Amino acid sequence: MKKLALFFCLCFCLTGFAQKRNPKNKAIFLEDISWTTAQQILNSETVVVIPLGAASKEHGPHLPLSTDFIQAEGLAKKVALEKNVVITPTVSYGFYPAFLKYAGSTSTTFATATNMVVEIVRSLAAYGPKRFYIINVGVSTTPTLETAAKTLAEEGILLYYSRYDRPSFDKAEARFRTKAYSGHADELETSNVLSLRPDLVNMTKAVNDSSMKGKSGNMTPIMIEGGNLNKSGINGYAALGTKEKGEKNMTSFAHELMKEIDSVATCSLPSAKDRQAEYAAYEGTYEDATGKQLVISQKNNILYFVWNGRDTRNFFHLFKDAPDYFSSMNMNILFVRNDAGIVSKAWCQFRGERFWVTKTLK
Repeated sequence: MKKLALFFCLCFCLTGFAQKRNPKNKAIFLEDISWTTAQQILNSETVVVIPLGAASKEHGPHLPLSTDFIQAEGLAKKVALEKNVVITPTVSYGFYPAFLKYAGSTSTTFATATNMVVEIVRSLAAYGPKRFYIINVGVSTTPTLETAAKTLAEEGILLYYSRYDRPSFDKAEARFRTKAYSGHADELETSNVLSLRPDLVNMTKAVNDSSMKGKSGNMTPIMIEGGNLNKSGINGYAALGTKEKGEKNMTSFAHELMKEIDSVATCSLPSAKDRQAEYAAYEGTYEDATGKQLVISQKNNILYFVWNGRDTRNFFHLFKDAPDYFSSMNMNILFVRNDAGIVSKAWCQFRGERFWVTKTLK
């Protein structure tokens, strides 16, 4: 009963705060509020929605580089009208390596894209929320989100995300395709942007291009060995796009998003992995060549560090990102084991400084 009352209180607060952007909104956009307001609404009952869409990635000669970003924001606005959630600013960079031969396209590395999502979620989870949903407008981003979700699950945080190849989403879009074949800057994406930002679309340059059919890998506007020639940057039937299709498709896709957000709000959270025995191997004092010390300790299943006498344990701790590799706001540490499998030294990066430390004998 107490939990239910807290939920209704949260819904009331979110509805009140949402009025400043759009009187019809049920959600609150994080960027619109102060930290003191955020303090009131970010808690264990909050579902946080993160739009993810490239703001600079090729979508043919007829669509803007911000096509994914526009779609992510458009979907977020539809979610805001229906769901009592907190919506973060749109993440506008990610893993899009297949388009880098087209001028203006940008991409991070796989690791950076994964870590960016992990670190955004960790920051917000520290205030209470443990349920996160990403509006994922992309295909190559899916493996990075899958990796991020696995990392966060071990910390007791739930991360889920939309993906085009999920049957429900594929079915939601199939009704509005004139041609079965599609993939990128195609009939539906063109339609979506026509419904959201028609001023940025030049339909006189929209062409139908199926040169990528049956192929995979990097596309290129000029022939490059190992690449797939695609002069337009389009993969599908862009010339068939219409505003009406876009309006219907965006509504249909948003409907599927909201069903998944409902699931995120009610399903069980993952259990944080107990790492106390594992972390014991790293505990101890380490020294660099100048005698500066790195002290590693743990408490309540969390690993901490003190570097050169600077104690920030009440502010920053170490997160495990890979076997023997940890990160925090200031310090990254790769622990190194000897032939016997015992941690004996570590490579560290403290802000811009890089150095080795050796574990001292107890």
